[in-house]
Amino acid sequence: MKDFLNYKSMITPGIVKILSYIGMVIAFVVGLFGIAVEPLTGIGTAILGPVAVRIYAEILLIIFEINDNLKKIVDK
Repeated sequence: MKDFLNYKSMITPGIVKILSYIGMVIAFVVGLFGIAVEPLTGIGTAILGPVAVRIYAEILLIIFEINDNLKKIVDK
């Protein structure tokens, strides 16, 4: 609890993971609905949308991994 109150433990990586799962589902559903309007675009969105959300989430999580590694280096 002390680490949490002193901002030594991050909650954002967990939030990013949860939001990425929600974003992947939303992108897939939007793609499915898009098939009715423009089939090729809808299929592309249903397939590439979740992939794009995952890539974006991983880029954000890399920042936190870098922070953790820097903390380990400083602690040595």
